[in-house]
Amino acid sequence: MIVAPSIVFDVLVVKRTLLSKMGAWTMVVSVLLQVWSVGWLMKTALTDPGILPRLERQSGTSGMRGKTRTETVKTTGKETVVKWNDTCGYFQPPRAHHCSVCNDCIERFDHHCPWTGTTIGRRNYRAFLMFTFGTFGLCAWTMIACAYGVSYESRGGSVGKGLGRSGPAIVVFLIATMGLLFVGTLSGFHAYLVATNQTTYESFKDAHGWRSNPFNTGSILKNCLEVWCAKVQPPRVRFDVPVNEDQSAKRFREELEANAAERGELQDAANRPQ
Repeated sequence: MIVAPSIVFDVLVVKRTLLSKMGAWTMVVSVLLQVWSVGWLMKTALTDPGILPRLERQSGTSGMRGKTRTETVKTTGKETVVKWNDTCGYFQPPRAHHCSVCNDCIERFDHHCPWTGTTIGRRNYRAFLMFTFGTFGLCAWTMIACAYGVSYESRGGSVGKGLGRSGPAIVVFLIATMGLLFVGTLSGFHAYLVATNQTTYESFKDAHGWRSNPFNTGSILKNCLEVWCAKVQPPRVRFDVPVNEDQSAKRFREELEANAAERGELQDAANRPQ
């Protein structure tokens, strides 16, 4: 959907009309935007979204389904509810959710995207944003360039003859328009999510307001920095090396136990008389 119209656009619009009339920079801009869009699409699709390891089930946890507890969000100090994941065998970390499509628990779950063929989570959300915003720019540039191409072909003659000579530009313009409507809406929605520090799942399920959102830092700038500048941690499950799955589960269990101990210390400090 991106590559095929881009080839037609480069060969039959940019090369035939814009290159000679406006300069080589038009081809450079077109190719750069196309490479940006496809490159970030591949980055999104091929990055582990943040799969959390599964722990072996322990005795006495069979009745934990549906159980919840509260945890403190480190960045805001507010409390949020976390749920027991019966499939993976632990209380999910804040913002994690079990994806029904890939059947894995994903850290900072956003949504499962059929267009990229993967789940969007903590480790590939930034790449997804780069792909979405970049594709919006590509569609906008393509529409402007195609409109200029049609306008140029119509100069010095009838509009009908100009449109007849601009068939490829018109087709690509219509495709780019449909893409712009979809990707533009998606870009605006995710810009809002980033500014308010929400995920798609949280927005549709919990419908947090500005004050009720436990992950909202209270500042649009800080919310944006948390998404755009936070360090991307290495994958918890290594798919690129021959490692035993139990080793990943063991490290993750140790992390959960350390977090539980830290929460206990914080709770003791909160209950200690002043």
